[in-house]
Amino acid sequence: MSDQTFFADGLAGLEAGARAELASDEVSHVRAARLRPGRRLAVIDGAGSRWEAELVALDRRRASCRLLAPVPPEPALPLHLWAPVANRDRSLWLVEKVVELGAATIAWIEWERSRSVADAGRSEGFLRRAEGRARAALKQSGRGWLPRLRSPVAPEEALGRHEGAGWLADAEGGRRLGDAIVRGSAGGGAGPPLTVAVGPEGGLTHSERRRCRAAGFEPVSLSPATLRFETAAVVVVGWAAAMLEETKTKRTTRG
Repeated sequence: MSDQTFFADGLAGLEAGARAELASDEVSHVRAARLRPGRRLAVIDGAGSRWEAELVALDRRRASCRLLAPVPPEPALPLHLWAPVANRDRSLWLVEKVVELGAATIAWIEWERSRSVADAGRSEGFLRRAEGRARAALKQSGRGWLPRLRSPVAPEEALGRHEGAGWLADAEGGRRLGDAIVRGSAGGGAGPPLTVAVGPEGGLTHSERRRCRAAGFEPVSLSPATLRFETAAVVVVGWAAAMLEETKTKRTTRG
C-alpha cells in the first residue's frame, strides 16, 4: 500500500481501470512530492472509498490517476465530539488529533464561559481552516472518513437533538473514565453511538451540567489535574474510540 495519500473526486461507483481526478488543491502537493506519471499512490474521497492507484497525468492545474485495486473500507466509528468554542489555534490542533482518532463529527458548543473568547472560530474562515487540518490528518492517519464539521451552536440546541449515549468530561464528574469504559465495553451504558462533550476553560456552569445530565450525559472525571480543553478532548475521544473499536471487534467475532 502506498504511503502517499491524496484526495480524489468522484470515487463512488468507480471500478478498477477507471480514471479519477485528484482534488484541485492536491495538485500542488503532488508536484511538491515530485511524483511523476507511473508512480503508485493511494486515493481517498473522505467518504469511505480508498484505492491503490497509478498517477497517469500531471500538469499545473490537474492530476489524474488510474484506479488499480480498492482497499476494503473500515466502518466509521459512531463517535461524536462536542468541543467548546475556544482559542482558534488550539481548536485547530484539536481537530487534527481527534480526526486521527476517528471522530465522525465535531461540533462546537457556545457554552456560557465560551462567550468571552475572541478568536473562537465562529467564522467561515475558521471552518475552512479546520477542514484543511482535518483532510491533512485523515491522509496522515490512513483513515477513510472525513468528519462532518458543524458550526457553533448553543448548548440548548445541541442537547435538544442529542441521541444515544453521552459522556461529559467534567472535573466534577462522579465516575472515573476507566469505570465508564469498563461498563461500556461490557455492553451496558455507553454503547454506540457515543457523544463526548468537553466544556470550556473554567468548566460548565451548574445549570449546564444539570441540563447535560438530564439529556443523558454521564459525567466522567479524567484526572485530578486541571486539563486544558484540548487535552481533555483528546483523552476522552481516544479512550472512547478504543472502547468502540473493541466493541466492534467483539461483535464481528461473535457474528
